[in-house]
Amino acid sequence: MIHYIVIWPAIAMICMTLMMMIAIRLFSNAAVDYEIKREIRKSTDNNRHNLSVVNGKLEIADGFSYQSDNVSFVVLKRNGEILAGEYPENIRSDMENLPIRNNLSSALVCDGATYYVRDARIGRMAGKGLFLRGFLKKSYADSVYHKLEMGSYLMISGMLCVVLFGTLILAKRISKELKNMCQTAEHIGSNLDMSQRMRCEDHMFREIAVLASANNRMLDRLEQTFRLQEQFTSDVAHELRTPVAVVLAQCQYAREKVRDASDYQEVLDAIYRQSKKMNTLITQLLKFLRLDQDRVQMQEEVLDLMEIVQSVCEEQQEKGNDTIAIHLHLHEAVTTGDISLIIIVIQNLVENAIKFSYPDGQVDVETGENSGQAYVRVTDYGIGIEPEKLENIFRRFYKCDQSRNAEGFGLGLPLSLKIAKKHGGGIDVRSAVGKGSEFTLWLPKT
Repeated sequence: MIHYIVIWPAIAMICMTLMMMIAIRLFSNAAVDYEIKREIRKSTDNNRHNLSVVNGKLEIADGFSYQSDNVSFVVLKRNGEILAGEYPENIRSDMENLPIRNNLSSALVCDGATYYVRDARIGRMAGKGLFLRGFLKKSYADSVYHKLEMGSYLMISGMLCVVLFGTLILAKRISKELKNMCQTAEHIGSNLDMSQRMRCEDHMFREIAVLASANNRMLDRLEQTFRLQEQFTSDVAHELRTPVAVVLAQCQYAREKVRDASDYQEVLDAIYRQSKKMNTLITQLLKFLRLDQDRVQMQEEVLDLMEIVQSVCEEQQEKGNDTIAIHLHLHEAVTTGDISLIIIVIQNLVENAIKFSYPDGQVDVETGENSGQAYVRVTDYGIGIEPEKLENIFRRFYKCDQSRNAEGFGLGLPLSLKIAKKHGGGIDVRSAVGKGSEFTLWLPKT
């Protein structure tokens, strides 16, 4: 892991260092050339002030020097004749053949070495121009600038080594933290131990701590999902076990000996009821699955909630719930959605209100519009729901009667809430023990 953390930054830093060295090399050559020309110009201009022509003769002041700061000087006539000073023997002929160019610096290769030359006019003597020539061997100046250049190379190389060493130390520490996170993740994956968490405190690097915290939040959600899945599997098995056991028992009872038609009819009725119960459970589970996977093709249409509520309530009264009076308070309420799904929600709310009402009780069903939303409110005056159980009533298979002997599977309210959210709405609930409950379906107003 260290390899991947270090290799690319190291390559980038080495490339940058090489580019800096190349730049230094290029700029140093230009800088050396400029500095040498500047130095020879300065020395020549300063030294020629010590020369003058008086009464046709060359006068040399005491301040004149034939060599200053590695720059050598000679005094020449226009034709190249030397009046003062002399050239080194190895470059004499080349220097004598070099034309005089006033106030211009030039480079001349003599005896395998480069010389910088500058001519400065002094005046006229015997009708001819008089010049001071300064010349400097490039290697004399190069040695100084070469030391500076090498010093720059060494300094950059040293900085590179320090940075690489620091990068290696940081990479080892980062690698250690990431390795620990990977080991924890692998252990969770191999052992399916969702209780483990990654250490997200005392990290040297805040980014790693943030990453560990994000992973822990993901693990929290996964653990919760696994628990819900386990609970879901357990609930489904429990709900199916009872009707299956009844069907098997009835079949065994019918097979024991020949019975009359009435006995067989009772067996068939029991099998039918339990089969119908299983079919209802499976149908609701399939609806959940399709909604979860967005496989439900919703038929969008304009819905009049007044008509739907009236139809559902009439159907409930026809089922024989004459002991519970349903009072309708219908006002205009229009929305859009899938009518078959909305009917399921209203049926569930009304059936629950009837189921948990006292004998000879009353259920109020109201429709209307408020704050840009349409609503259906179902109110019963029955047993109510305990406050600590209210937050769980929309969980799958949750029933307030934990003995599970109550009718139903605990899927009606969760399915209703999912359908409501699918339509961009929701369900509110208020309840008081012994006084009843109020469920309100909210849907976007058309």
